[in-house]
Amino acid sequence: MKIKPSLPFPLVKEFLPKIKNGLVLDIGSGNGRNSIFLAQNNFKVESFDINKQNVAEIKKLASDLNLEINSKKSDVLKYKFKSQEYDLILAIQSLIWMRKNDFKKTVQKIKDSLKVDGIAIISGFTTKDRSYLNLKSIRNPIGKNTFYSKSEKRYWQFLDKQELKRYFGKNFKILYYKEKLIKEPGHKGITGYHNHGIAEIVIKKIKK
Repeated sequence: MKIKPSLPFPLVKEFLPKIKNGLVLDIGSGNGRNSIFLAQNNFKVESFDINKQNVAEIKKLASDLNLEINSKKSDVLKYKFKSQEYDLILAIQSLIWMRKNDFKKTVQKIKDSLKVDGIAIISGFTTKDRSYLNLKSIRNPIGKNTFYSKSEKRYWQFLDKQELKRYFGKNFKILYYKEKLIKEPGHKGITGYHNHGIAEIVIKKIKK
């Protein structure tokens, strides 16, 4: 039975006409919805995810659809980013699971890895997210808006209002920025409809 790709992240589809056709890096690619979509639109795609099942699914989809996608299993903190190599970098809800300092370092690597005129699309959870409110009520933070679970062996870090914008200075042009609440049905670990607080940004590198 063939696996069908999910729809791409809306901002990827919306900004597609403004992205120079070339090399893409999809960070924390999940089930490959963005990687598959971009490969179908004649982009050369590199992707990685820490979950080997996700990587296997992307490879299966790429094979079924006769697409070339270089997908591998990797932790973002161990991934070797290439300097000024990519025309598009995606980090869609994939940088929450780290300490704040590691998040800042990863954003810097994204900035360094973009070509001039390259675009990055990044999204993350904000302090208005239900998970942040839940964690704040049961755990002490280990840093600014950051929590750690010993039992799950993982971090969560959340964004303050306007924080994501502040990582991009004069060498970057902000093409889009929005903070919003989205209502979602229950999923693993959460029952019933609930709000997610999301910050989304699309930036273009205008200088080295």
